[in-house]
Amino acid sequence: MHTLTAIRQALVTLLSGHTAAGSRVWGSQTRSIGDAELPALQVLLTGRKTRMRADVPDYVQRGDFVVVVQVAAGDTADDQAESLLDEVERLLTRSPTLDGLLAHPLRTTRLQVVVEGNRLRYLQGYRAIWHEEPFAELEVTEPHTAPRFADFTHLHADLDAPPFASAAEHARWLNGDYSGERPDAQIDFHPPGPTP
Repeated sequence: MHTLTAIRQALVTLLSGHTAAGSRVWGSQTRSIGDAELPALQVLLTGRKTRMRADVPDYVQRGDFVVVVQVAAGDTADDQAESLLDEVERLLTRSPTLDGLLAHPLRTTRLQVVVEGNRLRYLQGYRAIWHEEPFAELEVTEPHTAPRFADFTHLHADLDAPPFASAAEHARWLNGDYSGERPDAQIDFHPPGPTP
């Protein structure tokens, strides 16, 4: 299951049956909500931004979601929408990481208020942040990307301890040039078997 799906479903599950909207909580962009189904809540994904951290092989994902509070227009519509929004906020405050699904507590962003025909909509934005290891669960099937250990004939490693040498020095080591600074340690390993 995609993480975006898991977050959307977790939000729907958390809100369903715990507000004045009752079970009328949907997590679909295209679900049309009829007048007889109001008040209702809708959980929508509005975007995602991905940033790869250079120090470790994982992605920091930032997803933007909206919880839409929909009520019938009328003299008490604002009060009803704000009361429902208060219930939503209280539930999300009690479960800020959606039971550990998120790396950081869900953050409230922008609130938009829209009147459309005979209904009032409060669109409350939330930002979710989580980490993912890219392709961590994929099985590599292409033979050229999954070498066998027996394919290796020699391992050479240059180890650098603090204070570290410069990136330029590391590049020289990769080319076998040790005329400047030298590594703190070196490893040369030849596995058993035929040598080239």
